[in-house]
Amino acid sequence: MNEPPEMEGSASRRRRAIQLVRQAVDDLRSMGVEARIFGSLAAGTFGDRSDVDFLVVSCPRELKYTIEGRVEDRLGDLPFDVVYLDEIPPDRVERFTRHAVEASRLS
Repeated sequence: MNEPPEMEGSASRRRRAIQLVRQAVDDLRSMGVEARIFGSLAAGTFGDRSDVDFLVVSCPRELKYTIEGRVEDRLGDLPFDVVYLDEIPPDRVERFTRHAVEASRLS
């Protein structure tokens, strides 16, 4: 039996997040968007209050601000942030990209 999101344990919530993130990234890829995951989900420290951090590496310009809606459709009640690589100040790019991973590599 699936637990309601508010009753999930950290491990269960992480598994659910990975499944939903993979679906979201696949959906984005079909639109021509390249996205990676960074932050706690990528680092393996995703917990009860964590959100999912998406790094949009590239996307068709006309889709730039429809991405959040597509991610929200896939993740439902799971909180998330979307960061666009081309909007990060040059002196901070390495910080964002250093640990960003492909969704398929999450475990």
